Amino acid sequence: MSEHSKMKDALDSQSDLIMGIVGGGKACEAFLKMVGKGHLGKIKVTVEGVADTNLDSVGVQYARRTGIPMVTKDFKDLYEIPGLNLLIELTGNTEVFKEIVRTRPKNVRVFDHFGVGLFWQLYEAEESIIQQRTELRERVEEEREWFSQIFNSLPDEIMVLDNDMIVQDANAAFLKNNNLDLKDARGKVCYELDLKHGGCKADQEVCGFFEAMRTKTQGQVLRQYYDKDGKSHTITIVSAPLYDHGNEIVGVIESTRDITHRIQLEEELKTQKGQLKQFLEMAPIATYIKNPSGQYIEANQAMCSLLGRLKSEILGRTDLEICPREAAEVFRMSDRAVLLSGKQIRLDEEVELHGHEYFLSTIKFPMKDAKGNVTAICGLSTDVTDLKKADRELTETRDYLQGVMNNSPLIIMTTDLEGKIVAFNPGAEETLGYTYEEVKGKPASMFYGNPEERASLLRRIATDGSVRDYQTSLYRKDGKAIPVSITIADLKDSEGNTIGTVGMSKDISHRKVLQDQVMQSERLAAVGRLAAGVAHEINNPLAVIGEIAGYLEELIEEDPRLEKEANIKEFQEDLPKIIKHVKRCRSITQRLLSFSRKSEARVEITDVNAALEEIIPFLSKAARLGQVEFHRDYAENLPKVLIEEMQLQEIFINLIHNAIQAIAAEKPSGNIWLTTENREGKVVVTVKDDGPGISPEVRDKIFDPFVSTKPTGQGTGLGLSICYGIIKRYDGQIQVESNPGEGATFRILLPAEASVANNGSAPKP
Repeated sequence: MSEHSKMKDALDSQSDLIMGIVGGGKACEAFLKMVGKGHLGKIKVTVEGVADTNLDSVGVQYARRTGIPMVTKDFKDLYEIPGLNLLIELTGNTEVFKEIVRTRPKNVRVFDHFGVGLFWQLYEAEESIIQQRTELRERVEEEREWFSQIFNSLPDEIMVLDNDMIVQDANAAFLKNNNLDLKDARGKVCYELDLKHGGCKADQEVCGFFEAMRTKTQGQVLRQYYDKDGKSHTITIVSAPLYDHGNEIVGVIESTRDITHRIQLEEELKTQKGQLKQFLEMAPIATYIKNPSGQYIEANQAMCSLLGRLKSEILGRTDLEICPREAAEVFRMSDRAVLLSGKQIRLDEEVELHGHEYFLSTIKFPMKDAKGNVTAICGLSTDVTDLKKADRELTETRDYLQGVMNNSPLIIMTTDLEGKIVAFNPGAEETLGYTYEEVKGKPASMFYGNPEERASLLRRIATDGSVRDYQTSLYRKDGKAIPVSITIADLKDSEGNTIGTVGMSKDISHRKVLQDQVMQSERLAAVGRLAAGVAHEINNPLAVIGEIAGYLEELIEEDPRLEKEANIKEFQEDLPKIIKHVKRCRSITQRLLSFSRKSEARVEITDVNAALEEIIPFLSKAARLGQVEFHRDYAENLPKVLIEEMQLQEIFINLIHNAIQAIAAEKPSGNIWLTTENREGKVVVTVKDDGPGISPEVRDKIFDPFVSTKPTGQGTGLGLSICYGIIKRYDGQIQVESNPGEGATFRILLPAEASVANNGSAPKP
C-alpha cells in the first residue's frame, strides 16, 4: 500500500486526531498555519506538541505564539501527550524517523516527511477545487446581480410569465409605472393586474402572449390608451418565448414601451420630409444628391431644367452618362474634392450643357453617417449666367471708361457731396502737376484762384443741373494759371441719387493763342484796309502839292524878276523842304500799300543765304558805329524758297537794323547771330541779339502796326507789321522770343521750294 493510501486510511479511521510534530522548521510552521485555518476540511486535528533540538526555529516559535501545549527538544517527550495517536516527522532525517518508529507507543501512527508531502499535494488539489467552486459561485452571484441591475435599469416595462400567464418576475420600471410591488404581482395572472394601459383582458386576438406561444417567435402589438388627464398614448408590447435547456417553451417575456413621442416625431418627420420635398421641388436653386459612386439619388426640378433632362433620366446615372464629357469632368472634380476632404467647398463652375454656356455658383458638402463616413454628396448650384454676363459687361464698360479717363488729355475730376476729390485722371495729373495721392480727399476749390468761384458754379449746378463751357483759370502746383473750359454736372448713382459732381476741363491755352492770332490778323486786315484807303487818299493831294512845288521851283529858277523880290530867299529855302517831305510821304504811302497787300507780289526762287549775305555790307557802317559784331552760321545745301528777293531782303534789313539800334541805345557793344537751317521741309532764318530785350507787354503786340520801342520821331512802327504781312503772303511764319535783359530772337520760317511744289500752293497776291 502506498504512503498516500496509508495516510488517507489513517485520517479516515480517526474522527479526532491528537498530533505531535517532530521538527520545528518552515514545514512545521506551514502545517500549523493550515491546521489553524481549518483547511483540513472534515478532519479534526489537534496539535498538542512540537519537538526540535533548536528551540529558536521558526516552527517552534510559531507553536509557542499559537499556544501549543508542549514544546521540547526531545521528541520522546511527545509520547506523554494524553490520547496521542499521530506523529508527523518533518526533519527529513531517516535516522530520526527510524528512531521514532522503534520507540513510539503501539497505538501511535507515524508519518514521515514524504508522506506528509503527498498529503500536502492532496490538500492543495482539494483546496484548488474548493477555490474554483467558490469563484464560480461568486461569479454566478455577480452575473445574477448584474443581470438584476440591467433588468431593473431598463426603461421599458418588462414582465416574465410562465406557460399559464402567471407573473414570475417584473422589472423596476414595470412596478414603478404601474404602482405595484413585486410580491403583489408575482403569482398572479397577467390580465388580473391593474395596469395603467388597461391590460389585455385575456383577449386572444390582440394578446402577444398567445401569438408568441403559437408561432414560437417574437410578436408585437400596438395599443392606444388615454391617461387620467385625457392625453392619448401609444404603446408597443413585444412578446417573445422563453426556452429551457431542452429547448422547450417555459414562458413568455413581455416588454412594454411608450412610443407616443416616437410616433409624434415620426409624424413630424413625415411632415418635414413632405415639406422638404416640396421645398426642393419648388426651389429655384438646382439641388441634387449623389452617392459616393457619383450616381444621382435625388434631383429637383431646377436641376432637371439645368441638365435639360427628365428626373427619370437622371436618377441612378452619373454625370458622364447625362452630360457632355467636359461638363462631367468639371462636376466630378469637385465631387472628388468633397469626398477626399470631407468638408464643404464653394466654387464657380463654367460648363456647356445642351448647347448653352452656363456659369454656376456652387456649394457642395458631404452627408455623413453616425461614424463620420461620407455616404453622399449634396450640391446646390445657382445659375448666375445672366449675372456673370452683366458683370462682364460692367467690367468691360468700367475698363472702357477707365481707359477713356486714363488716356484722355482732358482734366477729369469727380468729387463727393462735400466737394472732396474722389477721382483725378492722368490728364489732370499732367496738366495740373499734382498726383492723385496728393489731391485725394482735398477740396476741388484748391485749383481756383478764388474758392468762391467754385461755390458759385455749384449753385448753378444745383439750379440748372450742369455748367457747360465755363471759361476760367485753374492753378497748377507750381502756381501757373492754366486757361480752361469747364463742364461740370451732378454725378448720380444707379438709383438717380446725387453722390457728387463730375467735371471735365480742357486746357485752352493753345486756343487762346490761336484766338489772339486770329484777332491780330483781323486787326491787321482792318488796318491794311484803312492803310490802303489812307494811301490812296493821301497820294492825290501829295501829287498836286508835288506838282505845284516843282512848278514854283522851276518858275523861280527861270524868271529873273523874282530874284529881286525880298522873300525870294525864303521860297528858295522852303520849296526843297516841301519836295523832300512830299517824297517821304510818298514812301510811307508805298509802304502802307505794301502792308495792305494792294501791291503786286512777284514769285522768285530765292537763295536765302545769298540774299542775307548781300545786305550785310549795307549794314556794316551802322554796326561799326554801334560796336556790334556779326556772327554768321549758314547751313550748307540750304533749299531755296519761293519769295521775291527784294522783299525778303527788306525783312532782313528791318530785323537786323532794329537789333543794331536796340543794342546801340542800351549797351556800349553787342552781338548779332545770323543762322539758317533746314527743318522738316522749312527754311528757318534766325536773327538773335544780346540787346536789352522786349517787355512782355510790347512782345505780345510787336507785330501790330504803329507799335515801336524807338524814341519818338525815330520810327513809324510799321516795319515789323510790314515784315509780318510779307511773310504771311508767302505762307511763312515769324516768331519772337524775348525777355527783358536777355536779348531778342526773331525766327522766320518759309516753305522750301520742294515743299511748295509738292503741296501745290503758291504765294497769295
